[in-house]
Amino acid sequence: MKPCAFDYVRAETAEHACKLLAEHGDEGRLLAGGQSLVPMMNLRLARPAMLIDIGRLPLDRVTIDARGVHLGALTRHYRLLEDDALSEKAPVFAEFAQYIAHPTIRRHGTAGGSVAHADPTAEIPGLLMLMDGHAEIASEDGNRAIPARELFRGAFSTSLKPNEMIVALHFPIPTGRWGASFVEIAEREGDFAIVGVGALVESSGAARIMVLGAESTPVRADAVEAKLRGAAITEAIAAEAGLEVAAAYKCYGDIRASADYRKHLIAELTRRALLTASARAGVRP
Repeated sequence: MKPCAFDYVRAETAEHACKLLAEHGDEGRLLAGGQSLVPMMNLRLARPAMLIDIGRLPLDRVTIDARGVHLGALTRHYRLLEDDALSEKAPVFAEFAQYIAHPTIRRHGTAGGSVAHADPTAEIPGLLMLMDGHAEIASEDGNRAIPARELFRGAFSTSLKPNEMIVALHFPIPTGRWGASFVEIAEREGDFAIVGVGALVESSGAARIMVLGAESTPVRADAVEAKLRGAAITEAIAAEAGLEVAAAYKCYGDIRASADYRKHLIAELTRRALLTASARAGVRP
């Protein structure tokens, strides 16, 4: 299929893009890497009257400082795999990125675009949720920050207003020793995930668990995290935590997996992710 007719304009600056968004409202859509929007337009699932091309704005950057990791909204996925400083500081970024689709999509798709698209099983939104990150938002009304827990409202739905755009993603890094892991299961390599689980363990005893595929957004297993605080992550504790995380969600069934199979995957992947993150943090039972 072909998309519906639309107008096109290339934004010269982020301010220009925000001005265009304010002018066109719900009829305007930002075009960055286009790896999600263009297929949706071809299927006529998206019918913007105006495409605002931000692909050449200077927002493709990876910055690391004492506060954490900062990605410009147009940072291409492949950079999370190839940036040596990032791999040394926070190798979990590459672990998430390796599951993103295929090389061509990783070459063109953007971190900000993935978050704005809000696919329920997309890796970058899951990473933002695991790291307690936030999105930096710009509009003609000024800039604001939206924490990951407040950003995702449902499948392909965010709390962004029609006149707002993501300009950066910020990922705080724990101050002490820590380790993280992400594991994902899909029908075939590069397919959308059936289930994905990320875990982060700190030497202080804090633990985080993020799940993709349990609900319509990335979720954090807050109750299980609270139970794990201060506990040594043994094989038995990791397995029990996996079962508790799986039991916390109703899950859904579809053509790719039943609800029960999703629960089984959540339990097993949580166990694996917790054990790997704990080992990487240097925490021994």
